Amino acid sequence: MVRDDFHERLAALDASLVSMARTVTEMMGRASRALLTSDPELARQIVATDAQVNQLRNTVDDQVAELMLLQQPMARDLRFMLAAIRITGDLERMGDLAKHIAKIALLRAPASAVPSEAAPLFTSLSEVAVRIATKMTQILSTRDQLDATQLSLDDDEMDALHKKVFAKLFSDWPYGVEAAVDFTLLGRFYERYADHAVNIAHQVVYLVTGDVQLRD
Repeated sequence: MVRDDFHERLAALDASLVSMARTVTEMMGRASRALLTSDPELARQIVATDAQVNQLRNTVDDQVAELMLLQQPMARDLRFMLAAIRITGDLERMGDLAKHIAKIALLRAPASAVPSEAAPLFTSLSEVAVRIATKMTQILSTRDQLDATQLSLDDDEMDALHKKVFAKLFSDWPYGVEAAVDFTLLGRFYERYADHAVNIAHQVVYLVTGDVQLRD
């Protein structure tokens, strides 16, 4: 009975991670929409949602601490709990990055923080970020090692788009310093969001195999 309760708690912990991943994926999609449509109300909703993500992380951390104190986890279960702590840290940062995008949209509203000619580039950044996060969420659900190791291929696409942000800045930039700062930060937020998703995929590989995955 004690072990049954322990495994039920592990299952609840696993479900919390997937729920958190779905939330930060949705946040990125909505934050990007707020950015590209200059929607201040939507941006405010994203900022508010970030508090829920932070609370989810605290809940997961508390669950892990309680399980470690009250139970004697086997090696695989202990590995899962250690991975869960790392994963929630990355998920929280993904939520923060979506919030940062929403805050820039809110700061510049009703004007757009993205010049109209750059809107297609940021549409692509958004689509790739959401695709990576969606795959990451699926990987958390299935613990598919092959999918986890291949997520870096999607991240390569994000890196290529991030380079286009800098190429645009270093061309004939006519929009002033303030817009250049926004442009640089936004590109960085999308790139880092994808990096955290890949970090989570690496944690899934660690969870399945016990091998630590290092980023290039």
